[in-house]
This record gives sequence, structure tokens and C-alpha cells, in this order.
Amino acid sequence: MDKKPSPLARRSLLIFIGVWLAFQVLFPLRHLLYPGGVSWNEEGHRFAWQMKLRDKKAHVVFHVRDPATGAEWHVDPRHALASHQRSFIGRPDMLLQLAHHFEEQWATYWHVRDAEVRVYACVSLNGRPGQLMIDPERDLTKVERNLGHADWILPLTTPFERPTDRKRRRVISCTG
Repeated sequence: MDKKPSPLARRSLLIFIGVWLAFQVLFPLRHLLYPGGVSWNEEGHRFAWQMKLRDKKAHVVFHVRDPATGAEWHVDPRHALASHQRSFIGRPDMLLQLAHHFEEQWATYWHVRDAEVRVYACVSLNGRPGQLMIDPERDLTKVERNLGHADWILPLTTPFERPTDRKRRRVISCTG
């Protein structure tokens, strides 16, 4: 008994395959919908076709503040992360996630309600001099993670200049 699929089943399968193929082609190109360079702001970077085309070095310090008392803490994320997580400190979305984590930690362990978390993130992209990546005046606990453009990420303004001594380790500094 040779049973052929119905025209509705064939049409449904073709539509499914068409949608799946369109997704596979268009999803990696979503970075084109965001302003700025994907290597810097990483918006649309994951699952894109230009993976591993950039090198970032970062110096990051979180500033946690208790709005009720004005007490402040400076947190080096290297002390809060496992060694395999430290490579993420140049990614803005991971810094946002870590800021929310610090807010939860301060509420749980130190009973600080509505802690403000700001970040000083000096980042070097592909050997450029360091530049601030995140608006240091922005309280990241008030920023929700979503797929929209992240206006709290500062645009890359430092032009690329090939370093004369490429073997020398660059000190990352955002102070003139």
C-alpha cells in the first residue's frame, strides 16, 4: 500500500522548510539592524557569521552604591567570576547581567535595597587605545535586557591605527 502525503501536508512541509531556511540565513545578519559596529557593541554578534574577528581587552570596575546611606563599594569582577568566565568582561550584555547579579547579591547578603550599580569599563578593541564602553553614569540595574538597541553602550570613536610594536602588551587606560 503506497500512501502519498496529502497536498496540505506537502504544502505545510514546504512552508516549514522555507521558514527554517529563511531564519538560518537572516538571523546571522541581524547585526545589520543595530547602529554601530558589531565588534564593539556586540549587538547581534552571537550566532553571526563574523565570529572570532575581533580581540578585546578590558579593565572593568563595578561601583555599587546604597542610595539610602550613600555607602559605596568598588568591585573588581575578576574576584567575582570563575577563571573561565573572565573572558566575558569585554561583552556589554554580560556586564549588564553581572550588574543585575551584584544588585541581587547586595540585597541578599547586605540587605541593601535597590542598590545602584554603575560600571567603569575601559575596553581596547583590536589593539586600539582604551575607550569607555559603557556610560559610567548609567545605573545598570534600571536597564532591562532585551533585543533592542542598547543606548547605554557608548559608540566606538577611537579609529584603528596599526600599532608599531605589536608584541608589546598594551596597558588599557581611558584617562587621556
